[in-house]
Amino acid sequence: MKGETRMSDFILITDSDSEIPYSFAEEHDIPVFLMPYTLNGKESLFDLGKNTDFEGFYNALRQGASASTSTRSTLDIQEWFESILKEGKDVLYLCFSHNLSGHYNLSLMAREEALKNYPDRRLEIVDTLSISMGAGMLVYHAAFMRENGKSLDEVKDWVEANKLHLLHFFSVDDLNYLKRTGRVSAVSATLGTMLDLKPILCVTKEGKIVAYDKVKGRKKLIKKLAELTEENYLDTDEGRELMVIMHGDNVDMAEALKEEILKRVSFNNVWIQHVGPVIGSHCGPGVMAVLMLGKERAL
Repeated sequence: MKGETRMSDFILITDSDSEIPYSFAEEHDIPVFLMPYTLNGKESLFDLGKNTDFEGFYNALRQGASASTSTRSTLDIQEWFESILKEGKDVLYLCFSHNLSGHYNLSLMAREEALKNYPDRRLEIVDTLSISMGAGMLVYHAAFMRENGKSLDEVKDWVEANKLHLLHFFSVDDLNYLKRTGRVSAVSATLGTMLDLKPILCVTKEGKIVAYDKVKGRKKLIKKLAELTEENYLDTDEGRELMVIMHGDNVDMAEALKEEILKRVSFNNVWIQHVGPVIGSHCGPGVMAVLMLGKERAL
């Protein structure tokens, strides 16, 4: 995806639920809309790790802190759009899945209002049907396409054509966090935790989170996530470019997962990152995920 040619004359933007590293966003001039989370009654905006105390957040959850998330207002989004549109360029926004938040629909309303004040500009919004670095990997590829001279429409068309190839396989350490968000029943959560069951979840073609499989214990979880990576591996330049392992303050397990995966398949780049506090509020400490551009989503 990388190369040295002219940069296209449009602005690529995203939100912090893409979890693209702040250093990447800064290096590639990608404005990011910061999403909110609340910990013990105090609201903060997730800044992609620039000033985020990931370990402190997860330690607070382990000690019983309450965490929640919310959207920001349509006016906030509109003002953000207009702060970018005033630069006189068209804009492409890669947004996280509409089925995981109301933010996408609020963004459509904000877009309509912003374009009333900038009628000569384009502001295109793509529902990535992904979250975390599933969406972030689309931003990653789009950034290099833009820098290699691809137009807004070329980049948008590529994202639309490839977004269902962005795969999310993940598990949680404590099923009670999923219970709170309605992903599993209270009985299933209690039994699963007692039996050390690790649910494996995925993101569907509709951008929803569903149960995909389950295993017992961490060793089997590592093996299963590695098997899923191998089974869905796409042996192309784009498929080999980047794999991301996300974790909820569990770096040793993330490193073990990386080692197991690389016994099976190869990637040009492997990133290991913390799951941020917005998504971490719903998944809890110990969440473990593999994100990759692979075969099309099965579900």
